[in-house]
Amino acid sequence: MIIRKAAFFLVLATIVFASDDPKDSENAKSSIRFTPKLISSYREKVRRMFYHAYDGYLNHAFPLDELKPITCVGQDTWGSFSLSLIDALDTLLVMGNNTEFRRAVTLVLEKVRDDANVNVSVFETNIRVVGGLISAHMLAGRHKDLVKEWKGYPCDGPLLKLAVKMADRLMPAFNTDTGMPYGTVNLKYGVHKDETPITCTAGVGTFIIEFGTLSRLTGDDKYEKVALKALDALWSTRSPIGLVGNHINVQTGQWTATDSGIGAGVDSYLEYLAKGSYLFRRPSLMKQFHEHATSINKHVRKGDWFMWVSMAKGAVSLPIFQSLEAFWPGTLTMVGDVQDASRIMLQYSEIIRKYGFPPEFYNIHNEEPVDKRSAFPLRPEMVESLMYLYRATKDETWLELGAEIVDAIESSARTKCGYATINNVKEHNIEDRMESFFLAETTKYLYLLFDPENFIHSKGDQARIFKSSKNLTCILYGGGYIFNTEAHPVDPGMLDCCSIQAKREQEVGEKEVSTGDHLEKRNLTEKGGEKYYENQYGKKEELIQYEVDEKMKAEAEKKKAEEKSQQAMDKVRTFLMRAYLKDEAKQRNGESSDSAKQLLDQLLKAYPNHTQELENVNKEALYLFEEQQHLNDIRDIVKDIPIPDLFCNGCSYPLHEIVDSVALRVMMADIYEYHIYPNRKVKFHHGPVCWLEETPRIEDDYKNEPPSVHTDKWNSALFDSDMVVLSNFLGDDDIEEIRKFGFKYLLAPGYKNIDRRIGGQNIALKRKKAWYYEV
Repeated sequence: MIIRKAAFFLVLATIVFASDDPKDSENAKSSIRFTPKLISSYREKVRRMFYHAYDGYLNHAFPLDELKPITCVGQDTWGSFSLSLIDALDTLLVMGNNTEFRRAVTLVLEKVRDDANVNVSVFETNIRVVGGLISAHMLAGRHKDLVKEWKGYPCDGPLLKLAVKMADRLMPAFNTDTGMPYGTVNLKYGVHKDETPITCTAGVGTFIIEFGTLSRLTGDDKYEKVALKALDALWSTRSPIGLVGNHINVQTGQWTATDSGIGAGVDSYLEYLAKGSYLFRRPSLMKQFHEHATSINKHVRKGDWFMWVSMAKGAVSLPIFQSLEAFWPGTLTMVGDVQDASRIMLQYSEIIRKYGFPPEFYNIHNEEPVDKRSAFPLRPEMVESLMYLYRATKDETWLELGAEIVDAIESSARTKCGYATINNVKEHNIEDRMESFFLAETTKYLYLLFDPENFIHSKGDQARIFKSSKNLTCILYGGGYIFNTEAHPVDPGMLDCCSIQAKREQEVGEKEVSTGDHLEKRNLTEKGGEKYYENQYGKKEELIQYEVDEKMKAEAEKKKAEEKSQQAMDKVRTFLMRAYLKDEAKQRNGESSDSAKQLLDQLLKAYPNHTQELENVNKEALYLFEEQQHLNDIRDIVKDIPIPDLFCNGCSYPLHEIVDSVALRVMMADIYEYHIYPNRKVKFHHGPVCWLEETPRIEDDYKNEPPSVHTDKWNSALFDSDMVVLSNFLGDDDIEEIRKFGFKYLLAPGYKNIDRRIGGQNIALKRKKAWYYEV
């Protein structure tokens, strides 16, 4: 049976990847025989490496963010979160240290504040702090004594509460015209009024794992919605050849840095499309990933290297390999392109064998590290891909490369209290910094590479059955973990434990399984359907009719046909309106576009009997488009008219009346300025700068409102791309339900719980293509 599913919920646990090309296997033969004893010895080396760095941080740097491993002092880098400790929490559990995990959790809960007056990177705080807390919360259930004290687990707990608070502090960053987030936010006050709107691509598209997980655990869909809207906005800005740039203006959607590649500034956006699709069963994200991958292979890839190119034309702008790009073979392995991933990693392995580890920048033409960019800050991307490739192929070449990296780090980076950044890979001199990802990612991936029996690698043959506080039966720790870009694993089994929607779906699924009624009525007209219905219910479906007046029946059918026609025309009007808006946006940028005309011509050609209706709908769409343009022009003028701002207790609020008339705006401003406010002795001022009647508070310079996500506009706009894919196996009524209910409808794990009825994680799947599986 072929099942089309973009995100089978335990894909990593149940899919076995293997290269079909014997030459790849021959070329990648390891020169060392890795016996179980040798593998175990390297696992122990990595364990000792982790604890040397971890103990050094706690003894010399905690509660600051990072350890300076040469001088053995601490420093704050990303916001004073005790970042290295948060990043190390789940690594402790991966290495089996429940006792130290419990002590570390206590320290985090005592020391970490979410309301500090500090500017933080939205991207880094999300992947390291929010991601680290979520993962530690999820894995904490393996420490049974600890979670007994956490009432409501896995849907509640102190680490989850802290993750929610941190995410809420980041939410004001998403309150932009496009839905793409600012790059920096103040935890206490929000986004500064002068904050730059320029953000890197990864800083826009790297939220769906953490925010989507929060929505599933808390039942609050706002987090997943803002992450999806940011991804949707980013996808809409890709170039005609399918590439994205490096930096974008989050208010206008205009690219400000147009170099395209798979390295710094772009990397985790691509990673999260694939992983987000798997984790949340969203086929549109996998579709976007494959379209990007196709464009990358066509324009960015040169041989088995990846350059930096112009996003518009594909011309090479920088022939540089960046060490961050080494995540790509691991992501390709996840989506089943193991052969290609192996070939790329073999290309990268030349650098490892040459220097011991990869420099930040490597000039492909000169075959040399780039001057002043030749450091190795103990990055994890290379060993991340090695871990995935070894799991997929069992080829000991990947163990050998991992062992070389372990030995090189131990030989060159070790200090008396930790491990230092390699300042130059050619000379192996060091500098005084140990970033938190060494504890979160590098040591974790190396440990998992040499620990094939670790619970993270579970194939679903062992799991824990858990009854959640929402009275849902959950299958936890069964494998299929999805790592965020900071190597914090997310258990997909826990995502269906906590929301009301999940409870309803489980009840429906159990009822269908118990009654045997899991063949959908909409499929009864398909081959065998009528026979099933007759056997199940003792009568044929077509005989179930009621005696009705023929005239009433005809009128009802006519009305139904008219309603269906009207619905179709409404959809056509919407698509034409969007086409006109797209044409106008492109023409504003100096590009030619006539997509609206092309769409209308196609419709007229496809439906010649509806020419008049289509032309009328086109006139309506054009009229609405012109009205909207006129309204926008007026609003551009209106917003520049000064208005009196009202003082409250130490702060000021603008006059909130929203009008689309210049005359009315001026009149209202005069009424408030010369009559209402003076007569009531209310303090006010003109424009954005406060007068000296009162000293403004710090808050007056910040925007601290999260975006509004609970509107019909969000639901109809966000999920069109998912509906295109889903329409292949959903009926028209189901599509309308998705339009109506949006997010909540798509929470279901596949159509009508089909994955649960085929055994979920206990049925091994064989990969056929990108998102097709065969049972």
